[in-house]
Amino acid sequence: MAEDNPSNYKLFKTILEKEYTLLHAWNGLEAINLFKEAQPSLILMDIKMPVLDGYEATTEIRKLSEDIPILAITAYALEGDEQRILQNGFNGYLSKPIISQSLKSKIKNLLKKKFIFM
Repeated sequence: MAEDNPSNYKLFKTILEKEYTLLHAWNGLEAINLFKEAQPSLILMDIKMPVLDGYEATTEIRKLSEDIPILAITAYALEGDEQRILQNGFNGYLSKPIISQSLKSKIKNLLKKKFIFM
């Protein structure tokens, strides 16, 4: 998870820690480095972050892997944002404030597309 706001990260951690192992990057550059080191199954990427924003980090990660599901997390849900997000290498997005069931559902759907469950 790439998230620069400690409160937001704590919320995500509370929602997800029982079902998933979370790794945390504070900015886009850390997200790229953490991806290289850990090869996670999925990335939750905040759009507005320091050093590299979510778009820049996703562009760099896509050079390393076209297969990793990346879910954009954004406080900006304006008309046209979904199209811009999907055109920039993300597999989907959620707007803040986060609804826990929506987050869990999006994650499960993205992971189902990546893995074959029997």
